[in-house]
Amino acid sequence: MATAACLVLLSPGTGRAIPFTYDLEFETTGQSIWDTGTTATLDKTAFLGAAWQDQSASLDLIAGDEDVNIFNPLRELYDGAFSTCRGLGFSSSACINGQSARVPVPRLGSRPSVRSCGKFAVACKIAQGADVLKRAGYDVAFSACKKLGNSSSTCRNGRSGRLPVIALGTAPPQFLEVDTRTGVAVEGTSDGRVGLELGIEVGSGSVDATVSYAATLDIPDTALLDKANAINFNPNSVLAGTNVLTTDFADLSLTADAILEVSGSVTGEACVIAAGCTTGGSSFNIDEKVSILSFNEGGEGDIKLLGQSPSTFGFPDEADGFPFEIAAGSGVAGELASATLYLPQPDTSGGLDNTTNTLKSSGQDDLVDLTVDIDAVASLAVTAGATTQAFGFELPIGNVGSVGYDIIDVKIGPSIDLKQDFELDPTLFVQLVFDKAVMIAGELVTELISAWDLLPDIFFLDDVTTVTPTFFVDAELRNETVLDFDFDFVVDLLQVNFDLLGFDRQFGIGNILDESIDLFQSPDLFDSLFSLQGFDLQIGESFTIDFLTGSEAPQSFAARSALNPIEAFTEASVPEPGMLALFLFGLCGLFVMQQRNRRNDALAA
Repeated sequence: MATAACLVLLSPGTGRAIPFTYDLEFETTGQSIWDTGTTATLDKTAFLGAAWQDQSASLDLIAGDEDVNIFNPLRELYDGAFSTCRGLGFSSSACINGQSARVPVPRLGSRPSVRSCGKFAVACKIAQGADVLKRAGYDVAFSACKKLGNSSSTCRNGRSGRLPVIALGTAPPQFLEVDTRTGVAVEGTSDGRVGLELGIEVGSGSVDATVSYAATLDIPDTALLDKANAINFNPNSVLAGTNVLTTDFADLSLTADAILEVSGSVTGEACVIAAGCTTGGSSFNIDEKVSILSFNEGGEGDIKLLGQSPSTFGFPDEADGFPFEIAAGSGVAGELASATLYLPQPDTSGGLDNTTNTLKSSGQDDLVDLTVDIDAVASLAVTAGATTQAFGFELPIGNVGSVGYDIIDVKIGPSIDLKQDFELDPTLFVQLVFDKAVMIAGELVTELISAWDLLPDIFFLDDVTTVTPTFFVDAELRNETVLDFDFDFVVDLLQVNFDLLGFDRQFGIGNILDESIDLFQSPDLFDSLFSLQGFDLQIGESFTIDFLTGSEAPQSFAARSALNPIEAFTEASVPEPGMLALFLFGLCGLFVMQQRNRRNDALAA
């Protein structure tokens, strides 16, 4: 936190020094109440049950292989057809590609010529007539050939006939790759755990503290001094301002949870020969945590069974948690005594004790109350054990109410509290940093760490030296934990009470004594002195020691807060006092005693 500085300049007539006061405030939070270090929590779990990882199961009813080479029956048919085709005289190309049927065309040859004859060449004329007839026959045959769709070349040269051939095409592969898998397969994988998880959580408690100092020093008027003189700042520190010490007690909680965590997947595959395979699957994730039993999980001392108060399931009301009350002597005779157990939380709060000049805080909380009803015991004595109501009575009035009185009601008994006393003893330290070397105890240094009140003499060797102070606190904390025993004495006299038609009232002399006597304290259950860390730093404004023109006080009255790099912060361990075990054993014993008394009362009835 920011701090302020208070500066007062002495007049020349009152002195040769400048008194200077730093108002410093240091804070620490979240420290352990048991040992040096920050707060910590012991948080452990133990699992009882079955746990598994990457477990799998499978069922494989698939036969066959994905790629099987078998002889191709089409190839055998192809080879037979191709061989037959070739046997008929057809070429390989005709067999593969096929060919259409073709009608033969006789060769007509070239068109016959007609000879030329002279005018009077009769024989030639006769032969010429034959040539004309021959050409006419050729032309008729050529025209008929063309009409049949033949080309002129085909008609002249002729063409042989041929039979049609069906194309067989390219030969199919000799072997086929066939998926012969047939059947079904199922596979499941799983991770998980099933069982009971037990947990315990114990805190270390916490300490918060604020420590404030008024730190003074005298800055000398060095203009009238020489450097041969040692300078002492006459430091002094006083606890002043805000000084607070508070603690929070440790918490304890216990849990038992049922765990069902199962995750995984199931996949399946179905196959049919030649058609291939089809796969599918699904995943699952079950994550359930059910509270079986818990104690003080909410910090209120409650006991929960399946998330409910035990009394919900027919257990006695005392099983619901703390405070836990056990009665003795119940039944026909009436109640004679009772014991009440508490879950103590002795948080503390305090401040400065001017007598010891330390910070103190104390706190206590109920642990056990034992009460004995004296008039009930006396009543048993005078009535030979018949009743505890010899000094009073209660009379029912039909269905409208009752009326009664007690001549005297006396209750006495010890009470036991858990008490904690803390005492914080701080010491103010300072780190002085010099911008030029100074001499201290015969050594040249530029830095000095010392308790503020014990600063040594310093020789300043240069004309002007700047000094920067950084303040920090070294503190020791004592924790003393004891049991505090008191004796309670309560007397009520002549009490009349009636309850009619819902109107309830009491009157009489009433309480004439209600006193608690402090008996004694037990030996220390826990007593430890340790260093309390975590305080911040306070960096003061620099001041100057000047042998030429005179020293100067800080220009600013403010100091600034900073994290403390001097301490090595550690996490405190969580203590496990033997008192906790004794307390739990005592609780179990009282519960067993109560159950035994109830059985005895039932047999007596």
